[in-house]
Amino acid sequence: MRPGDTLTVEARHGEAAYGDTLHSSAFVATGRLRMMDPLLTATVTIACDTRPGTYPVVRRGAGDVGPDEHPLRWARVRVQPADEAARRACRDKVKRLPAPDLEERWAPGDTWPQSEWDVRTFRAGSRITITDNDDEGADGDISLTSRAFADRPVLRGARAVLTATTTLRCGTAPGLYVVYRHDAGQSGPGKPWARLRVAPAATAKTGASAAPTAAGSACPTDQAAARPTGASRTGVVAWIAGGVFLAAAAGTAGLRWVRNRRVTRGVGRDGAVTQRGA
Repeated sequence: MRPGDTLTVEARHGEAAYGDTLHSSAFVATGRLRMMDPLLTATVTIACDTRPGTYPVVRRGAGDVGPDEHPLRWARVRVQPADEAARRACRDKVKRLPAPDLEERWAPGDTWPQSEWDVRTFRAGSRITITDNDDEGADGDISLTSRAFADRPVLRGARAVLTATTTLRCGTAPGLYVVYRHDAGQSGPGKPWARLRVAPAATAKTGASAAPTAAGSACPTDQAAARPTGASRTGVVAWIAGGVFLAAAAGTAGLRWVRNRRVTRGVGRDGAVTQRGA
């Protein structure tokens, strides 16, 4: 690599864990491993003032804290010589680097969401169930809001799993939406908790010629933008841990979102928030 070059670091399952950070004196900034199925990836840039030589890259686990935790020498990067003109060009290039893309791509069979930037796409009008495995004992203490929701669902559950059900508004414009978390007794705005992308609703025909939609959800033309929770004519897709399947029952389908922020591969939540998700 040369000063100013951008490097994509990739790791397979077992070589590193989601949320691990990569450090090197040759990097402009620390890299963080994110999921881009099927690999964990991090993007780093070689600093403009880096001298020629070979530099170690060390990896720290997302939960490694305290004096007894030691970073792992994980890789090496070799930096080639660069003259002064190249270093000036490098500094101009680094100033123009775009902000990192925080969206992640997880395997379709993984439960949703694996992290707050695990963005999946659902159609407007879908009836969804959100499941949170990370707040045991918080029955009724957490509510969720989003401009894409028709109401304000509350997470409930007597055991480790909390669930809430809501409907995506039929009138929701396509785009990226933030789901905010509000804890009991909390003052001020909610905390960004998850994100989803809304696709256009599939409009259902009426009468004898009506045909099912391939998307698994539909918004009848006479449906209000904010349909209340309860019985719904919208199709529903269910997400079940370990896989995805369609279930048909009494002419309606069900969409379940499973939230599991403690992924079995050492997943940690990434607290980064950018204007993009607003």
